[in-house]
Formats: sequence, structure tokens, C-alpha cells
Amino acid sequence: MTHPAILGLATGVPALRMNQSDIYAQFQMLGLAKNRRVRDIFERIGVGYRYSVVDHSYYTENHGTEARNQRYLAEALPLGEATIQRCLDDAGLTPDDIDDFLVVSCTGLTTPGLDLHLAGRLGMRHDLRRTSIIGMGCYAAFPALLRAHESTALKPGRKALVLCLELCSLHLQFDDSLENMVASALFSDGAAAVIVGTPNGHAPRGPQLIDSATQCDYTTLDHMAFVLTDHGFRMHLSAYVPDVLAAHIETFVDGLLARNGLCREQVRLWGVHPGSSKILDYVQERIGLSDAQMDFSRRILWEYGNMSSPTILFVLDEIRRCAEPHPGDYGVLLAFGPGLTMEGALVRW
Repeated sequence: MTHPAILGLATGVPALRMNQSDIYAQFQMLGLAKNRRVRDIFERIGVGYRYSVVDHSYYTENHGTEARNQRYLAEALPLGEATIQRCLDDAGLTPDDIDDFLVVSCTGLTTPGLDLHLAGRLGMRHDLRRTSIIGMGCYAAFPALLRAHESTALKPGRKALVLCLELCSLHLQFDDSLENMVASALFSDGAAAVIVGTPNGHAPRGPQLIDSATQCDYTTLDHMAFVLTDHGFRMHLSAYVPDVLAAHIETFVDGLLARNGLCREQVRLWGVHPGSSKILDYVQERIGLSDAQMDFSRRILWEYGNMSSPTILFVLDEIRRCAEPHPGDYGVLLAFGPGLTMEGALVRW
């Protein structure tokens, strides 16, 4: 059986790159970093730089939800279009080659959605099948990839384009609670696009998608949430999130591997969603990964922060470019988000 593979992959970020220490200094100027623990959060969360569609002046005013959402649409369209075009170039394809278009985002809402706006800007076909995935957060790339896999496996000639785009910086909140400071020290903006299809003589630019798994703990729905308020979305992050993930991650990973006749030692490449340095530490310890195996995830966290749904695709791109995967190498991709939900994918080069 020929599994669908990644035929093209590209990432994109806004032009503005910010140093974490400069961001902390701005929060001090706004009077939002009086607690010594806030400085510790900024220094220890594992982020060195972040990209944003807005500069520091944006935070001198507490914008309403409508203004934030209008800014989302204005910034998301050019970023999404540019990222998709790079992905098409990476795959050697044109917009006419795309049969399915899936757009993932949780940081803005518009109807008609980004899918229609971007399809029009790119001149995509009028019989394009479109899907919008909203409200799923950091793991949302996985259900999108699953739908793309199913579509292209069912009809091998089809090609599916997935875009994950988040503008988290638009929703930073104006209070000095520790929970809000964690979100303010962690989240950032970015986009990633992937084209999935059966190779059929087309040289893939990434691995085959072999299998996937998901698990949700319905007793922890309040541990992680992105709540709509009069002043944009407010992030809720429980301090217990790393502990809950640590309690389940081994069984989850081993189950995915076992049903494919594999064990952890047979997987060379690991991509873990860098939700924070603490989450990466817990996953590394529980699964028994080396520092080298975790380096791709930590590097993305340091250079970009947590961009929510696109982040795992940044990690995959880092693996693709820097790990020199060999034919037959297995990889596991993992992400976590609201639910609490764990998502995993087994891939093979």
C-alpha cells in the first residue's frame, strides 16, 4: 500500500521579530510585571524570540474583540497567502493542482472564512473542497492532516493543502495574574502549510503518514481553554497540565507504536509540540528521549515561541532540514491541547 506523503511544506512568520527580554521590559513599562515570579516565568519558559503582527504600541490600549478580529483578518490573509505560495513552490505545484483545502485557526473568526478569502486571492479552482477547523488549539494540525490523509488515500490522484495560521499576539491580556503572564511569555504568531498526496512519481518533500492516534481526558476540560471575552480571547492554563500529560504519554505513545509493530527504540526522529520547556522536560523524561532527539522541538520553542497549531509543523520542517532523514526512518509527532487532548502521528521517510 502506498501511503499519502507530504509533497510540500513551508512555514511563515510576520516581519517583526522580538527578543523575549524586550517583551518583558515592555510589560514592566505597562506595570504588568511587578511580581518577581513574572520575571522568572519569562526567563525559564524556554523562549528566546517571538514573531508578531503588532508592535509594542498595540498594547498601550486594551482593544475590544471587534478591533482584534478585524486586525486578525487584515494580517492573516497576506501571511497565509505567502506561506501557501512557498508551499506550492516547494512541491512544484500550482493552485490548480489542489483538490482539498483545509484551514486551521483558533485566534480569529470570520464568515466567509479564511478558506474562501485565500482561495480567491490565490485563484484556486471553483470546485475546490474546503474545510475549516476552528477552536481546537495547539493540536489542530493533526485532525487536519488526518482529513487530508483520508481524502488523498481514498482518491490517490487528489492533493490536499493544509494551512495552520495563528495570531496569538492579538489576544494578550492586560492583567498581571501569573496565569496570564505565562500566556504572555509563551505565545506568538506564525503559519505553516503542508500539501499531502500519494507520490505517484512525484518526489515527496517529507514523510509518509502511516498512522495517527488521539486521546482526550474529559475530566480535565477546564485545564486549558481559550475563552472569548469582550477584549479578545483569554487563555486559561492550569498548572497541572504537564502532570496530566506526563501521566498518560507513555501509554499513548506505546499504543500507537505497538499496533504498527514498533517500539520506541525503533523510532529515530521525534517531534514534540513545544507547549513550554516544562512540557518538553516531562515528555523527554517519560518517553526516555535523548537531548539530541528533543533538540528540534526546543530549538523551535526558543526561536519562535508557541504559535499554537502551526508549531508542530515548524518542528517537522526543522527535522526535515536538519536531521537528514534516511529512507525507512520512522518518526513520531506529538501535540497537546484543550481537552486535555493528546494527538500523535507515526510517519516514515
